[in-house]
Amino acid sequence: WTKLDLEAGEEVPVAFSCFYREVSHVHSPSRPDERERIQKANGWVTTETEIPIGQLQRMDFCDEDVVGILKRHYLDRYSSSRGESSSSAPQKMIEISRVCGDLAVSRALGDHDYKSAYNTSFENATDELLSEWHSPMLFLPFPDDHSRRFRGDLVSPIPELQRIQLAVSGVFDEFLLLACDGLWDVMDPDDAIRVTRGLLYEKKWEAKRAAARLAELAIHLGSSDNVTVILVRFFKETKN
Repeated sequence: WTKLDLEAGEEVPVAFSCFYREVSHVHSPSRPDERERIQKANGWVTTETEIPIGQLQRMDFCDEDVVGILKRHYLDRYSSSRGESSSSAPQKMIEISRVCGDLAVSRALGDHDYKSAYNTSFENATDELLSEWHSPMLFLPFPDDHSRRFRGDLVSPIPELQRIQLAVSGVFDEFLLLACDGLWDVMDPDDAIRVTRGLLYEKKWEAKRAAARLAELAIHLGSSDNVTVILVRFFKETKN
């Protein structure tokens, strides 16, 4: 759990603190376990580095939340390790790992060209070759010594599952924020939680409206990717 440091003007009872927990792990090809699975399938992982200058050009500085997030970032540069690693920082260096030099995600429901079942023909296949496949639709930068055949899925459709207990004694005002990388590419978890908490509990917005605002804020922060946000607010049953 990570404690959210509240700023002056943010409302919270004195006896309470705000904590958040990241409950998912990014399905990046650079993750050691994902890289190992891809390599076992006879795939490979590439990594490239870039500075997203275009993000700065797309930012909306008329949005007060954009200005607030940037102010926190630049203040934190001198007082913490957040610094240039902040997702909102337009000068940050980002590393993008790709499956076989193409896809930046290692798990997905789609992308069937990277999956064994879609590319394997079961007619006249021997048991030895049944798990091997190739796709004529994959135009990849193959290494010179690559066989151009794969074993199993390069991109896995299998999800990761977690079980998290809610309504723990002494805990109030819980919510779950689900979003794709269009949000997380430009917003750190503590900024997302800070904005969400303000919308739900200070401005008294409904979860649907708050989710739409988070998607809008991601665009105003310069996101150029698809932005999907789902916000679930949990209510405790009160006993009369």
